[in-house]
Formats: sequence, structure tokens, C-alpha cells
Amino acid sequence: LGSPTPVYYDDPHELGRELGSVLYPIEVQDLMERTAALALRSKRRVQIQLQIAVPELAALPWEWATIATSQPWAPARSDDFPVVRHSAVASPAPTIVVDGPLRVLVCVGEADSDALRLLHSLLSVEIAQQRISIDVVVVSTSTDIDVALRRNPPQIIHFVAAVSLDADQVVTMHYDTSIDIDELQDMLQHYPSIGMVVITPVGPQSAQLLAFPQIYAALLLNRTLVTAIAFGGMCRPDVITRYAATCYNAILDGTPIDLAVTRARRVLGNIDIDPLWGYPQLRMVPGAEHLFVRAPVAAQADWLRSAGLVVLVVCLLVTVTILGRYLGGGTLPRFIQSMLP
Repeated sequence: LGSPTPVYYDDPHELGRELGSVLYPIEVQDLMERTAALALRSKRRVQIQLQIAVPELAALPWEWATIATSQPWAPARSDDFPVVRHSAVASPAPTIVVDGPLRVLVCVGEADSDALRLLHSLLSVEIAQQRISIDVVVVSTSTDIDVALRRNPPQIIHFVAAVSLDADQVVTMHYDTSIDIDELQDMLQHYPSIGMVVITPVGPQSAQLLAFPQIYAALLLNRTLVTAIAFGGMCRPDVITRYAATCYNAILDGTPIDLAVTRARRVLGNIDIDPLWGYPQLRMVPGAEHLFVRAPVAAQADWLRSAGLVVLVVCLLVTVTILGRYLGGGTLPRFIQSMLP
């Protein structure tokens, strides 16, 4: 996944089972059950945080991991066990006060602009209520993005574009021209109002897995931009639009960001039929679940941040399990081995 060579999956169900056998061994399943019971008694909730130090392993689509029972299920689709990737940004997540509509800037190529403008229809009630504004801008160059940012700085910026390595092995986002990561990093750091970046590669759906969108999104995070959503595969523009409308609407309703992403995953497809649900990958700084706070209740921000997750940190067990097999001479499942260099 970390190389320019395309990686394809033959069977998403097999991939989910094999990822699940590594990520959710019986010891972790027992821990999940005990922690869920504790969360229920204390009126809190559980969140699974993934922090995997080996880049080749971190690039795998762990969100697809399923637990094999009589009815296989995926924690990443469950409100009881939302799955997030732990950001390396050390600063605690700041609260972004939303005074007026939540501002979303969608940067899209000309060919996909009409499909993304359907967001206006899907969120028409919320737009009419001035709870959200959706600015869909056709971009060709980084200058177009900069102009749109200056005109109306958003709180969420959504890039609908492919991401890959260029000839110099630099991770690059593609519109009519290419935008390298350093250029966009420098641009976005001047807009502290932006708390979330979304990257959704657009194109015909295929069985190709993509790591570069999540790498690009992760590199954009900074002290104030603390949440990134990236798709691990190509999606049609109408699918991206449906996902975005669901996720943004959930955020407007006050749903924590990890649960908003989980809700939108379920909209993308049935676990038994369509693998699209496993594409969204959420990376965030701990405490960013209630990142956007309405101005009238901004004083409650500290309460919202401390109201409480019982956090099930799978990362330590994952590190022991995976590295023990990968570096200690053990054997990872065959399908996962085939995806590693």
C-alpha cells in the first residue's frame, strides 16, 4: 500500500475476517466486553483508538476488520465501538466556536461539480435554517483553493480529488494541476478556523486500495486542524455526496465526530454486500469528538470535552499482537502478507 504499485482486494469479506483476526483476538474481544459493561454502568461510552507505528501496517484498511461470530460484525460500523486512528499531533484538540452556519468548502474538479452540488439539495433544510453553508468551488490550481479560502474561511474543507505519488515520490493531490503536500500545508496553517479536512478520491469504483489519501490527510493536521477523514478507495461522486451529507448532518445535530463518521459508514453500504462502508478512515486528536460548538453553548465546551469516553485503547494490544507476529518471525494472515512489501 505504501508503494506506487496498485494493491487490489479479491474478497472484502476475507480481508475483513483476516484483519479482524489480528486486530480483535479473543483477548481484545474480552476487554471490549468488559469495557462496554463499565461504560454502560457509568453512563459513558467506548471508543477504539488505533495507533500503529509500522507504516506498512498502518496503511492497511483496519476499519474493515470484522469479528467472526454467528453473525459477523464490524466495530467500525457500531455506535458502541467507534473506531478512530490516533493522531500524532500532541496538542489537545481546541474547540472551534461556530457563530452562524457551519461553513463547509468543497473543492472539486469541473467534471464532478454538478454531482457535489447535490449537497445543496440533500441539506436544503439545514441550509434554509442557516445551520450550514456549503460552498462548492471548481478548482484547477492551488491558487483557486487559496482564493476560495480567503473569500470565506471554512471550518471544514473537503477535497474531492485523487491522491498519489508524483515522479519525485512526493504525495500529491490532483486537479487540473498537482498540489503537493508542502504547498497545501503552508496554505492551511493560515486558517485556524479549519478544524476538519476531508479527502475523497473520485472515480469509478474499483477493488483497488489506496493509502495515499490518508497519508496526505494526516500530514495536513496541525495544532488547530485536528481531524481528518480520508477514503481508502475511489468512489463515484454521488456516493461521496451521500456520505458527506450524512456525516455533516450528524455533526450539525451535535453527534460526536467519531459517531457521525460511523453513521455515514452505515449509509455507504451493507456489510454483506458493498465494501464501500469500510473506505472512510477517521484520524483525530483525542478530545476532538465535540470539535465544533455553537456560540450560545460555547461556555459548555469544557463540559462537552470531559463528559466522557471510557476509551478502549486497542493500540497497545494491537502493537503487541501485530509486531510480535510481523517482527518476531511469526506469521500474519496470508491476505495481509500479500499486501505488505
